[in-house]
Amino acid sequence: MKRAVNLRLEESMILTLNQLASELNTTKTEVVEKALKLFSKTKLEKRNNLLQFAGVLKNYEADSLLNDIQGNKNDKDFELDL
Repeated sequence: MKRAVNLRLEESMILTLNQLASELNTTKTEVVEKALKLFSKTKLEKRNNLLQFAGVLKNYEADSLLNDIQGNKNDKDFELDL
């Protein structure tokens, strides 16, 4: 079941949303949902690509390591079970 939410958008974003919904013959909700899915997928892939490329870490290990690094930029100590 979908829930209603309130958002504040710039006028240009509202116009873009309306135009996309009209051109794609879909609802504004569908446009926003697809945009959020694409944005989150892109962000997660960017976060994981470097560490997954090494082939040593699993997704959750890469996420944990990046979170540790981002959380405290002065202290880079971490442990890995390799």
